[in-house]
Amino acid sequence: MKPFCRFFLPAFCLFLSPLRADEFFDKGRQALDGRDYPKAFQNYRISAERGDAKAMGVLGLFYEKGWGCERNGDKALYWLKKGALKGDAEAQNNLGFLYIRGGVVRPDEGQALQWFQKAAAQGLASAEENLGLLYGRGLGVPQDYAKAFEWFKKAAEQDDVDAQINLAQMYSLGEGVKKNDVESYKWFTLALRHESNDDNRVAELHDDLQWLEKRMNGDEVKKAKEETGEWKPSVGTGGPTGP
Repeated sequence: MKPFCRFFLPAFCLFLSPLRADEFFDKGRQALDGRDYPKAFQNYRISAERGDAKAMGVLGLFYEKGWGCERNGDKALYWLKKGALKGDAEAQNNLGFLYIRGGVVRPDEGQALQWFQKAAAQGLASAEENLGLLYGRGLGVPQDYAKAFEWFKKAAEQDDVDAQINLAQMYSLGEGVKKNDVESYKWFTLALRHESNDDNRVAELHDDLQWLEKRMNGDEVKKAKEETGEWKPSVGTGGPTGP
């Protein structure tokens, strides 16, 4: 399975109003788009200090990465947790990742599970993907390929590329779901659309597709290509959060 999703940086799509913390968030976004990390950091800090939950999560990421500021694990944890407790899904997912990776905090798979669940309940694809990895590897929960498949599918339907690859692999191997080469081919093909800038991943996906074609008949390949062409991403709606 592919590695845990790295920190999820928000898409910066907010409805803004004058003289609110969100205004500084928007200025931070604009500075980040221009790769002015110190200016982005200052605006996110102001927005976070004024109570914006998304800015809290982004500020934690800046401290963790050292973008526009000195790296500070304690402050990264403080702001990520503050944003997560206020209900921001990206902060919850990123906090869960910290508990998986360790370093800033002692690794704690149980804590990671809880924060991924909270973010996934809000429909965040990266968190759904990470839950799939927990269940697929048996980290913090009993290994359960059926539940891993369920979470990968939720994320894949939102066009998460790593989830699409993991889902394709599960269909190909029959792990957590009945083996289905048509579905496997479809998801590998959908994932391939994202990988134009990664030559190694493109080569791997082409190899996967060629291998599948060797064991599929012409009608199956045709059906897979038709379903791929008709596919449209869905909007996240969350899902079950129990272990």
